[in-house]
Amino acid sequence: MVTLSEDKLHLLSKDELIVLVMKLFDEIDLLKIRIIELETKLNQKEKPENHKREIPLWIKANVKQKKKEERKQRTEAFVRIKDTPTSTVFHSQETCPDCNGVLGKPSVCYTRQIIDIPIALATITEHVIFKRYCSSCKKRISPHPNFSSYVFGKQRIGISLMALITTMREEERLPLRAIQNHLKTFYRLDVSVGEIVKILHITATWGKPQYEAIKDNLLSSQVIHADETGGRENGKNGYFWNFSNNKYQFLLYRHSRGSKVVREVLGEEGENFAGVLSTDFYAAYNEYAGFHQRCWVHYLRDIKELKEEHPQDRLLKTWARDIHQLYEKAKSYTGPPDYLPLGTKEQMREEQEASFKRQLTTICNPYLGKETVFSTLNARALKYISELFTFVRFPHILSDNNTAERILRHTVVSRK
Repeated sequence: MVTLSEDKLHLLSKDELIVLVMKLFDEIDLLKIRIIELETKLNQKEKPENHKREIPLWIKANVKQKKKEERKQRTEAFVRIKDTPTSTVFHSQETCPDCNGVLGKPSVCYTRQIIDIPIALATITEHVIFKRYCSSCKKRISPHPNFSSYVFGKQRIGISLMALITTMREEERLPLRAIQNHLKTFYRLDVSVGEIVKILHITATWGKPQYEAIKDNLLSSQVIHADETGGRENGKNGYFWNFSNNKYQFLLYRHSRGSKVVREVLGEEGENFAGVLSTDFYAAYNEYAGFHQRCWVHYLRDIKELKEEHPQDRLLKTWARDIHQLYEKAKSYTGPPDYLPLGTKEQMREEQEASFKRQLTTICNPYLGKETVFSTLNARALKYISELFTFVRFPHILSDNNTAERILRHTVVSRK
């Protein structure tokens, strides 16, 4: 764009003025072309067919209907396997409906199963205990029936109903009000929410010995996956702490989210557990002094989110690519050959773990102390470098903590 003040314009020579005018003509031609482009775009927007209705972000977009393909004919039929009948009803014609003649020996023509459930109301049994006077002993005698097979203690709710309520709460994850409505709808039974809570507390005490046994078995295992999530009890916030593996789950509810809960389970110095602890990067788990595996899925997810925030940062892309390639290389490591002695295989795994640590250090060290968008994630890798490749050293350890999150999902859903 040509810019020149009026004072300087008087100082220009004739040749300089001619050059200036030519430049202005060129700029005018460019501006005319730009005006035509903008007018074309404006006309396209004003057409009714180009007016698209803006959809709010909180509304899901419609899914395109897929073209239905013609169903392939199966070579054989797949039908429901018949269940074992609880009762059998036989249907046989005694006489011929046409001529009223006697029919011969019956044989099965076909069978049909009907599956149904009985609609039954709750049974309320009142036990009346009589007392009778003994003229010989000069006192009244009354029986002492044993109700232990029907009810627990002096509760009015029977054991079967307690089991049903506990199953609906723990297995079906139903809220307390939903359990109350279910009992009223199907069994015409009015049970208060307070009584349902009391029943759940009683059944919880029954499982306390098994609960402690689960904790002991978990602490004697090779790996524990730990995770935590928020909860609420009696109007106060708290946290569900989950310590689990593929075989056992030990769930705690505490008002603290601090490291003291980790020490409570694993010991002050981690003496209760001699295996590998698998967690995310939450600082409370730093208390454990034993073997530790941090979750790579959490780390890579943070890198992905950072790349989405800074799509044009080439340095970030290079660093993220190197980190991801190193992780894939570590994941693809299958270990030493099986024919080698156990001690040799363990030594080779330790050497391979050290090799991956050196490679990660080589990737991260050049960016240490520099102001980059990934400086925090880069520092995290170096801080926890001793806990990122434990899965290479021990073949039974996973590189992620998805096991804990999957097991904890049941608690998260029940919390809603």
